[in-house]
Amino acid sequence: MTDNVLSSVIEFDEDLNNVEAPKPLPMGLYDAVVQSVEPMMSKSERLMAKVTFSVSADQYPADYTDGNPNGTTLTQYIFLDNSQRSKFALKRFCQAIGAPLSNSVDITTWVGLPARIEVINEPWEGNLQARIKRVVA
Repeated sequence: MTDNVLSSVIEFDEDLNNVEAPKPLPMGLYDAVVQSVEPMMSKSERLMAKVTFSVSADQYPADYTDGNPNGTTLTQYIFLDNSQRSKFALKRFCQAIGAPLSNSVDITTWVGLPARIEVINEPWEGNLQARIKRVVA
């Protein structure tokens, strides 16, 4: 049996002092796929779904070179409580991704559904980050 001991010294191809933040996915509309959905509670104890979308690298603009070659993942949170506002937002979201509508929703059925997302760039902790503004039909 071989001991797989990892070194405590990690070597990089450049000095970390010279590393700059990568550019975020440029603003625009992208075709995406629902990669995962996770039910959770918000800080205010409201039921919501954490929806992760995957944008494949072939969707990147030709001049965008900072993107992950395996694609970009972006997350959106959808409230699932029984308020009129949340139910209407959920209806619009389900219509945009082509999910069925009724008086009950199985969020696991969203995985694999195609979506069109509008991406914006916003500052977060001093750097621009790509964020989903909305899912469009």
